[in-house]
Amino acid sequence: MNERTVTINTSDHGPVTIPEPMWCTGHHRDGAHRSDIHHAGVDHVVTVDSPRGRYELLRMALSQWPYGLSAPGNGVYVSVHLPDGDPEYDSAGLEGLAADLLEAAVKVRRMARRVAIESRLGDGR
Repeated sequence: MNERTVTINTSDHGPVTIPEPMWCTGHHRDGAHRSDIHHAGVDHVVTVDSPRGRYELLRMALSQWPYGLSAPGNGVYVSVHLPDGDPEYDSAGLEGLAADLLEAAVKVRRMARRVAIESRLGDGR
């Protein structure tokens, strides 16, 4: 099996040659610390429709920090780009995110029902 490798010039360890996952887009920044080496996959975009068009809800991409010193560690994760940050999730974390999104969908449906009821009742004035 042919393994792809990539050499990245780091400021603290010089040139570092590492295996590059097949899913990595190959965009690596030279000159950073070795712990900043990052493999990133293609973004998968989740959008929602609205009366005024389609809006981006979140983006997800495979992610790995081979020499990462802090959470999430050096395993493969999914980086989720949200309006307030880019948390990274392992498999269990993604299951939690999916549960949160389902819960959010339930809340949106409740609001839809409420709007439908209020529309039928009028504004109460």
